[in-house]
Amino acid sequence: MQASRSLAQSLSQSLAPLPSPGMTNEDPTFWLLNAHVGWHDATTSSGIEKLPPYGYLTLKRLVQGNRLVTEASGSLGGLVAPSQMALSAAGNLYLLDATTATLQLFDPCECRFNVLRHFGGVGAGARQLQGAHAIAICNGNLYVADPGNQAVKVFSLVGLALRALWKPPAGANLASWQPEAVTCDGYGRIYVVDPANGLIHRFSSNGQWSQFATGIGDSRAIAVDCDGRVYAASSTALYVFDVNGKALANGAAPASLFAGDYANRFESLPFMVDGTGNLDLGPMCQSTTPSNKNGVKPGAPLWFDLHGQRLAAPPRTLVGARYEKEGYFYSEALDSRLYRCQWHRVVLHGAIPAGASISVATYTAEAKLDDATVASLEESSWATQQTTYQLPPEGWDCLVRSGGGSFLWLRLRLQSSGAVTPCLDNIRVEFPRVSLRRYLPAVFGADSVSADFTDRLLAIFDTTLRGVEAQIDGQARLFDPMSAPAQAKRGEIDFLSWLASWLGLTLDRQLPEKLRRRMVAQATRLYELRGTREGLWRLLLLYLNIDVDACCGCDKCATKGSTCGCGSVDRCEPLPANCAPPAPPKCAWRPPALILEHYKLRRWLFLGAGRLGDQAEVWGRSIVNRTQLDEHARVGGTQLIVTQDPQRDPFHVYAHKFTVFVPARFGRDEGARRSLQNLIRMETPAHTQMFVDYVEPAMRIGFQATIGLNTVVGRYPDGVTLNETLLGPASVLSAANSGGPTLKIGSASRVGSTTRLE
Repeated sequence: MQASRSLAQSLSQSLAPLPSPGMTNEDPTFWLLNAHVGWHDATTSSGIEKLPPYGYLTLKRLVQGNRLVTEASGSLGGLVAPSQMALSAAGNLYLLDATTATLQLFDPCECRFNVLRHFGGVGAGARQLQGAHAIAICNGNLYVADPGNQAVKVFSLVGLALRALWKPPAGANLASWQPEAVTCDGYGRIYVVDPANGLIHRFSSNGQWSQFATGIGDSRAIAVDCDGRVYAASSTALYVFDVNGKALANGAAPASLFAGDYANRFESLPFMVDGTGNLDLGPMCQSTTPSNKNGVKPGAPLWFDLHGQRLAAPPRTLVGARYEKEGYFYSEALDSRLYRCQWHRVVLHGAIPAGASISVATYTAEAKLDDATVASLEESSWATQQTTYQLPPEGWDCLVRSGGGSFLWLRLRLQSSGAVTPCLDNIRVEFPRVSLRRYLPAVFGADSVSADFTDRLLAIFDTTLRGVEAQIDGQARLFDPMSAPAQAKRGEIDFLSWLASWLGLTLDRQLPEKLRRRMVAQATRLYELRGTREGLWRLLLLYLNIDVDACCGCDKCATKGSTCGCGSVDRCEPLPANCAPPAPPKCAWRPPALILEHYKLRRWLFLGAGRLGDQAEVWGRSIVNRTQLDEHARVGGTQLIVTQDPQRDPFHVYAHKFTVFVPARFGRDEGARRSLQNLIRMETPAHTQMFVDYVEPAMRIGFQATIGLNTVVGRYPDGVTLNETLLGPASVLSAANSGGPTLKIGSASRVGSTTRLE
């Protein structure tokens, strides 16, 4: 009995690595290698690294100091901001886009560039700037190097009013000058590089000109370090001068072209710059929520080009960086758990720039070998041996030419010129090979040579068939609003919009993709509230990216009948009328009201029912201008209205009107303004009239202040109660009680508020 139990146990352990019975020959599987699940690289890999923060597999990047100061962006190898960008003393980042003649400012809250000024529109701006592409900020001014107009234009940083045009005086004996780039030092002096004359000009803070240095060749970038040294860089050389204009170094020496030799002389930038001027501004984004309106997590990479446009994908190769020219990736032993498994193919996803390549080699065996043994194998032991010079968007694949084996080792050889690197997002190693050969007569697979040829021939059709099957297997994602494709070709509707049409929902393409997905996901929930204030309010919260169901810190319906006060998804029964009211919720924050229905503005007075006070207004005269006999009726001046009820004129006029309050930033961009108004109009009942108020940080009673919506009037705290009040800034010692009632108008009593006359 004991022997039988041991035999059964041994048999079960030996069968454990085998596939489950549910797996059939029609269902191949694969090993996935990427940064998320792990690259499973062996310790013998060399010359490669996982490029942060996405973990792309690339050639090893040499120290950043190996970037050249002669890069085209004018950033001196990432030491300073590109020529057409400038950082103010307050840390604000400005961008001049000469193609659209606009000055833009980076908003760290919205993580995007906002246009500050159009210089007379595209056409007029182009005439006004004529190719200006370099700016500097100093002394509260914006300095624009404008070679087209042969001048340095000085704008006030506040208001962007043109203050002055700077040019060398006539006595400088310059036929023409070319202000190509501009910078300033710690003393407020302005330096302008002039490649047309091979000069560096210096202006004082009030515009007085002097010649600073000569012999700079065709330099088009300029910068000043922390010690006042001036750097001018061309495409082949770097020139360094002291504060008096004396040359310190000449860029002809190759060692002086590396940015690392000068990195300790400059303050570090709060962002990363690559060789073409693309910037990673993710570190500058700020947000108090997990993600902001654009769906950007604080600190996550956020790349922009020199036009202020966000890049759809981060650059896989940092232009200007230097890499190893060759690197090897060895995988660990990939276990198929199948005896003599014929591995199918290797699929690579990523990008290969010009001048780089990836070579694939494989080795299989039935026994597991250590990493050192695999790395020491002779080249003839490695099979497959396929090389690719580009990776299409759908990926590149090659058949595994190694024979059958339970274990497979993958070797990738990454090569480049050193200026670029291949970049791999992920690797798929598929197994086992499920070929259409199984439907052919056995003679086509009688021996290994014929079977290999047949498999390679039929793999052309297998790939197409697998692609169709993959679409069918992943069909469910098309019906999920969070995964349905939201991009479409020109003139076609995207699948997310088509999915929304099933629910009778029309999506505005101007809305952010994340918002459109949430609208489709919550469409059925919002439909039951459509046409009500609650429905419009929840839609606005959705648009503003406010989660109404997760805004409170209290438990939802912790006590029967209680509520969190902020839209709990649980429906709780109300308390009986004879019970005490529930305790106030302990919520740190509640979502804003956003909507004001005008019928609640009851500042009118009905005779016999109103209370006298400073907010009481007699109804009738200014609401619908009704005629009142012997009062103000005159021919051609008043209307004769006989419909409705005069005592209910305020309700008849205001009951169908409402105002929506949204932050002013949603009204700055014309596209965002139209999208918001269309969204509100779509949910507004036909008989109502809608107004949108863009709230700014201002306190103007009657203009930008509405009590309860965008303004909260703090109540002065009550007196101290023993054992209940903590002494501190919010505790006020109450005055002694005089002992009897008092009526002092303006001091202790107020007619209509604290006192009523009977």
